[in-house]
Amino acid sequence: MANENIKTDKKTGLYYFDVSLGFDPATGKRRRTTRRGFKKKKDAEQAYNDLKNQYYDGVLTYNQSTKFKNFIDEYLKWYKTQVRKTTFDNRASSIKKNIIEIFGEYKLEQITPIIVQKWQQQLLDNGKDQNYVRSLHIALSQILERAVNLDVIKTNPAKKAGNVKRKRKEVEFWTEDELNKVLDTMKLDDTLQYFGYVMIKFLFYTGLRFSEMQALQWSDFDDINKSISITKDLDYRNQNDWDFDDTKNSTSNRLVVLDDDTFDMLLKWQEYQKTLFEVKKDTFIFSYDNGIPTNKHFPGHVLTRHSKLADIKRIKPHALRHSHASFLISLDVNIIAIAKRLGHKDVQEVLKTYGHLYPKHQFDVAENINTHIQNKKSGVKLESNSN
Repeated sequence: MANENIKTDKKTGLYYFDVSLGFDPATGKRRRTTRRGFKKKKDAEQAYNDLKNQYYDGVLTYNQSTKFKNFIDEYLKWYKTQVRKTTFDNRASSIKKNIIEIFGEYKLEQITPIIVQKWQQQLLDNGKDQNYVRSLHIALSQILERAVNLDVIKTNPAKKAGNVKRKRKEVEFWTEDELNKVLDTMKLDDTLQYFGYVMIKFLFYTGLRFSEMQALQWSDFDDINKSISITKDLDYRNQNDWDFDDTKNSTSNRLVVLDDDTFDMLLKWQEYQKTLFEVKKDTFIFSYDNGIPTNKHFPGHVLTRHSKLADIKRIKPHALRHSHASFLISLDVNIIAIAKRLGHKDVQEVLKTYGHLYPKHQFDVAENINTHIQNKKSGVKLESNSN
């Protein structure tokens, strides 16, 4: 049966609807809302049904006099359905610690841009990292934007206040020489050190996120095409409590082709692993303890100990991913290929993180243009590389 509430805007040709959401308990007035701009009728119908369901589930019975702590309870229930479990757990923890404690007793209507600004400054004065404060502000703004979308409040005070300025951080990384100095301190006849050697070297030469590496099983290893398939993350809590999770985003699902040295290293590790326990297709590649996935703290301990032995600056495990990117940049690998290998959404993400490593390329571009112009003036015909 057609939904009579879905109508067509005669001027734009787009679909819209007007829906009644009962009465506002604070004013006694009927609450209505209109949503416009739907290209497809079925999208408008879906939005209409979602809005009605939220109302009957109790979400939309909130009003601007509702306390922030009460609204956040419903927000978190909704937010949990929108993101990965690891993302939710991390965000929920920071919200409870740094946002609810401050804004919990405020009525939604009492939160103003100046209050948000004072909260930002208080965090900074208490020594919070500037970029961390930015992430907290984004979380607060998303909460309040949800309240706007649900017609609980009219405007988003966090959006009006604006975020703090981003503090550019220099990306930490190792060069290949620094990596080799650290690897040289590891004794390969010791199981734990051999395992650490394989893990650190693998991360450097593939650029995987640690959780992607944790999730790898031998079924993801293609010994014919010398590649690994990235299709999942590991949400690791402890050795007895872990789950597979979706990758960070759709572009994180990818095929990573291995260089010959890294490929041979994995084959040798597989043979060694067979001397420790039975190895099957679903066995974790990076496991030395009866097939249990590796502890998320292990690489940090390895880097701390062996960077000290090698007298090399200590970097965090994630910096091995940065090291891989900088290594590829030093080899003049195409930026699009780098983005795809790292599982980034686009090249802008690469430039945002590693753009400062590209200044030399600006001079290369200018030099290529100069050479082209000089050759043109002298009548030299350039050979084409096209087929």
